[in-house]
Amino acid sequence: MVLSLFVLIGWFVCIFICYYVIRPISNKLIRFFLIFFLCILLTYITCKNLPRFYVSSLIIVALCWLMSIRLISLILFSKTTLLTYQTFLLKILWIYLPILPKNKVKNQWSIIYHIILIIIKLLINHWIYRWFIKCGMEVSYERTFLFYLFIMTISYIFDIEMIIIRILTRDKYTLESFTNFPILSLSLREFWGQRYNHIINTILKESIFEPIRLEFSSSTIAALITFIISGLLHVHACFVAFDDKSILFPTFMFFFLHAIACSIETHMKIKRPEHAGWILTHAFLLITSPLMIRPFIEKGCPFIMINPPPLINIEWIPKLSLPKFCPQ
Repeated sequence: MVLSLFVLIGWFVCIFICYYVIRPISNKLIRFFLIFFLCILLTYITCKNLPRFYVSSLIIVALCWLMSIRLISLILFSKTTLLTYQTFLLKILWIYLPILPKNKVKNQWSIIYHIILIIIKLLINHWIYRWFIKCGMEVSYERTFLFYLFIMTISYIFDIEMIIIRILTRDKYTLESFTNFPILSLSLREFWGQRYNHIINTILKESIFEPIRLEFSSSTIAALITFIISGLLHVHACFVAFDDKSILFPTFMFFFLHAIACSIETHMKIKRPEHAGWILTHAFLLITSPLMIRPFIEKGCPFIMINPPPLINIEWIPKLSLPKFCPQ
């Protein structure tokens, strides 16, 4: 408890130092090394003794990386921008509570629609979890697809939070959505850039992709560097959660392969039919996903068992019947 409080205070002190001490320094290289050192130090202290196999460890590592990425970007690329300390702080805290004005969100559905969607996602998510517990874990394409569906449907938690925000603000504000039906993606660029994990995507786009694209006048270089940093983030998270060096290279290669594939899509002038784009996109995702998902679904891994989805033990929530067979 004392260490957690110390770490929290440390991050706020870091934010304060970044704005008032490091940001005014005229030399860009010095600013980079100072903020880079502070972020590495705090990330190391925060993630040093996190428990293995817990989803909370993954989240804490991701938050450390996202705060570091946001801080470095604000320190390096906002020197000429009029930025008050309050705005600076809010840009960091947005990671924890990504509130947006409702009029800035495209295709915002009604609250009733989201309630229906929550019910569907919750039932499917709990059904997959119970099926995994019944059948055990093993690496296969069928189980990889089910785990992918499990991750997509866990977003019912974010949908519940979004409804609460909309009700409390009388529908003037909402939360950034977690996903936007990634199953409908017709290309890998659409999957990563528009439909999957909007919160991380927003941070990476604003803090890495856009500044690098403007610096080098190249979307390809910006996308490649963004995927590499995202890959390193996931490598660190997996290492902390599983403490297994053998999974580090496959995890990084997943993101590197997707960076190459997105670059090919960008420069490919042949227009594919929509159904062909959908098939190719999701075939590539399914084929490469075991590189990233393997440690989560390996035989004997306790990750799924010790991280039950929220509300799973509430008795009055209906339970879908499980199939009599197990996924191969």
